[in-house]
Amino acid sequence: MKIIKAVFAASLTVPLMATEHHFSVENTNYTLSSVPYTDEERTVYNYNRVRLTGDIKKENWFANIIADVDNYYGEEYINSYEYLYLGSMQADTPFELQTNRNNYAKGEVYGRLHRLNIGYADETHNAVFGLQKITMGVGRIWTPTDLFNPRNPLALEPDQVFGTYALSYAYALDKLSEVMVVAAKRQDDSYKYAGRIKGNVGVADIALDLFSSNDAQMIAYEIEGNLFDTGIEWRSEGGYFKDTLLDQEFYQTILGLDYGFSGGLTLATEWIHSSQTYTYEEIFVYQNSTLGNNRFAYRDYFGASAYYDFNLLYSATASVIYNPEDSSAYIAPLLAYSISDDASLALGAMLYAGESESGFARIHNTYYLRFKVTY
Repeated sequence: MKIIKAVFAASLTVPLMATEHHFSVENTNYTLSSVPYTDEERTVYNYNRVRLTGDIKKENWFANIIADVDNYYGEEYINSYEYLYLGSMQADTPFELQTNRNNYAKGEVYGRLHRLNIGYADETHNAVFGLQKITMGVGRIWTPTDLFNPRNPLALEPDQVFGTYALSYAYALDKLSEVMVVAAKRQDDSYKYAGRIKGNVGVADIALDLFSSNDAQMIAYEIEGNLFDTGIEWRSEGGYFKDTLLDQEFYQTILGLDYGFSGGLTLATEWIHSSQTYTYEEIFVYQNSTLGNNRFAYRDYFGASAYYDFNLLYSATASVIYNPEDSSAYIAPLLAYSISDDASLALGAMLYAGESESGFARIHNTYYLRFKVTY
């Protein structure tokens, strides 16, 4: 807590001289129907998140804060194994980001710090200190080279990731090349270190990544470019990983393509391959470790996502992940309606298909209604 207070106090000094600032409050509400892990009966519950976002800037200096108040309502769900398991997943930081959970009647409410950092940026230098998102990788569905803030494509909100308590610095060698270094303190007071050098070779942007911690090491690459004059963007990332925790070594890679059609449809596809597989027990028990999102039960998965604007009011997205080894699939459709510039309503689902006991067929379908408004 002392570290949080110190960073927060430092960020408060910026408004005193600030000339640019932006504050907003966003409320996201989900009403979900699901069958929690290990349960057999379907339950309905509500999840509501109030998010405060503040951005302050003075010349080349800036400060950012994002804080949430989360509320779950539904007695059956908050007593389920799924809720307890997801609640046990904590940020890999040397201090707690979440308050104690306050239980009331059929619900629980708690606060959480999502981001809190200060920094300096100009044309050559970019330095950030505090709770932040470290951006590594070029994947849209999977980001195996991101060992700081990896996204989970099977989550309700894949891009809602924990922050990393770190000092990051990037130096621009020229307009198309940069060097980045990161040092992040972990929950056990050890450190994660990473370095990246990125440049342009004419046909693509290419980067070399290095990572080291007490439970994992990585040497990896990133490539992203345009496929001749077709308008198709292609990308790949991957590398060699040493899983010190489970005494395994493996390589992992992705290959993806993106294309935006003139009618308003945007399509992205991606394939991921791992040379090493893990048991479900190993995946779940060691989820909180550095390589938690890099361990898979099968070697290959294919993914695709699509976005389409019907008009100014309606839009649709859909994501699919397919396991060719057992022919199971995860499908996530979403239909959104724009009520106004600051409010939207969406109907979505997380569907799992396949033969009995296949990978994705082990999980029950979830359906939800989402309402989001920004003030």
